[in-house]
Amino acid sequence: MRNLRWIVWAILAAGCTSTASLQSKQQLNSGYQALEHKDYNSAIAAAEQFLHEHPSGGPGTAEALYLEGRVYEERATSEEAQNRQAQAKLDLQTARETYVHALSLPADPKLTALIHAGVANTAYFQEDYSTAMNEWAVAYPDIPQPDAKAWTLYRIGLCQQRLGRFDQADRTFATVRQNFPTSVPAQRAAEHIGARAFYVQVGAYADSANADRIVASLQSQGYRASKSVSPSGRQEVLIGPAYNYADAKALLVRLQSAYQDAMIEP
Repeated sequence: MRNLRWIVWAILAAGCTSTASLQSKQQLNSGYQALEHKDYNSAIAAAEQFLHEHPSGGPGTAEALYLEGRVYEERATSEEAQNRQAQAKLDLQTARETYVHALSLPADPKLTALIHAGVANTAYFQEDYSTAMNEWAVAYPDIPQPDAKAWTLYRIGLCQQRLGRFDQADRTFATVRQNFPTSVPAQRAAEHIGARAFYVQVGAYADSANADRIVASLQSQGYRASKSVSPSGRQEVLIGPAYNYADAKALLVRLQSAYQDAMIEP
């Protein structure tokens, strides 16, 4: 569950979107403000207080659950950064279950889109790429911000790629580049177009001779290792190809004890 933070994006902003009372809005807004300051306990307390005071549901309940899901999702980010993997995974699952509960309640389209995006976020990091892809696709039409729409579409393409739907992913990445040409997702999409297999990058080195030594060492161990030059000019040492993501992930697990910064490309 590395690099969890990048999936929590700008559209997940504070502010009630339901027709809850002014007092309820203020209560939930205090929870958003606590979340913004990474005061997870206070944020959860605000959400749980609202739910306790509204046991039968009603306006604002879906938003309170959404806020609670946000807290668990972002707390998982902090825990992952502290290498508390087991707790991070538990919080991620709790976030997903909370979002799913929220989807069972009435909410306006903008909030519903945010909740679907929350389910997608958590599913992606649980490597449930089918669910993540479908949930982002549902959220996409009601996401108003262009930057957030670009990221959503790009991540749909990532899911398609990891599911082995390479042609479909290429079309999605091309749409990101066409519709959001100056965005960061468009730049990243360009790096993914055309891929038909996965590689594990064990490292990127400024010294070509150093990279050659590592390639030779890996080859002597039976790995299909090779060297590639990145756009920045660094010497990337790659192992592969792996023709599906599961095989690439298994290869990554075998290599991470020796190469802690190893990662899957694309």
